[in-house]
Amino acid sequence: MHTYRGNIHIHSCYSDGTGSMEKIAEAAASADLDYIVVTDHETVAGLKEEAIYKGVVVLVGSEINRKHSHYLAFNIDQTIESNEDNPQEVIDQVSKAGGFGAIAHPFEKGSAYIEKGKAYPWIKWPVFRFQGLEIWNYTSHWRGRFPSSLKTLYCFFLNRSAAMDGPSPDCLKLWDCYNRYGHRIFGIGGSDAHASLYRLGPLKVTIFTYNYIFRTINTYIYMEEELSSDFPRAKDQIYKALQEGHSFLSYDILHPAAGFLFYGLSNDRIILPGSELDYEENIELRIKSPYRRSLIRVILDGKLFLEAKTDDISFKPAVPGVYRVEVYYRPLIGHPRPWIYANPIYVKTHFPR
Repeated sequence: MHTYRGNIHIHSCYSDGTGSMEKIAEAAASADLDYIVVTDHETVAGLKEEAIYKGVVVLVGSEINRKHSHYLAFNIDQTIESNEDNPQEVIDQVSKAGGFGAIAHPFEKGSAYIEKGKAYPWIKWPVFRFQGLEIWNYTSHWRGRFPSSLKTLYCFFLNRSAAMDGPSPDCLKLWDCYNRYGHRIFGIGGSDAHASLYRLGPLKVTIFTYNYIFRTINTYIYMEEELSSDFPRAKDQIYKALQEGHSFLSYDILHPAAGFLFYGLSNDRIILPGSELDYEENIELRIKSPYRRSLIRVILDGKLFLEAKTDDISFKPAVPGVYRVEVYYRPLIGHPRPWIYANPIYVKTHFPR
């Protein structure tokens, strides 16, 4: 099994980001990323610059809709028209174009101290036939956590991690609900990188440079074979892994998540996250964290099933259901910090034909 680290939900100078595709790719290479997905607003102009730069597979999708109900579209070769009044139509048009997508920052909350409280949540529910959900968006989460200008300045200049208290509980509840009812929704992390310039009095400050933000919330993919050095093949491999949910997301500033494993075993066959596993006597789920002082939580159908302070767990599923994993980073001083969120393994009741 091979693991590759990437950053999803990035904006370039083709929309409201400040960096060229080359500059963004260089930042990704300096952050030791294996792939990135640039998702400019309502355009796929960057497609002509898709390539492998310094070992980084640079992919281009799009973020559709402006005022609210943002949808990240992947593996498309055309611009999809926005439709905020009917975002279900956007979802269906992306699929019709041969792509797949994820709802972006669905429960975003703004702060009066950042961009005058602007927020872009998803407001049209229910929707169906989407494939993914952005579980944790760094920029969105960070700016929605400040009740005062003093705390904003403290977190930006002195302790940026203070704002990062995990994905929205509403988002996790939504994810669990869709999966519990059989919709098979994958979760991803997003940076929402813009490298925007803001004026703070006489100073102009870049909010979250590409170099910095590519070390925050990343999405790791599992693949059974090595990532190809041939761009078209590598593109197919990455999108296949993302679409099938063979992935987990991590807040890498706490600790790099390389080495994290969550998989199922059935008759010596490895089952990756995002996959189904028949409920039988000899099946087993295994979790291994790359950090010794971890707190591992297993969530079954949206409820806590198992919790342990360890870096290694193996167990037999008690009942069929949707099993996903959360890992908290336990510092020597302070409380556990949300760190890793893995896509579920779907343990199904097997009915002989």
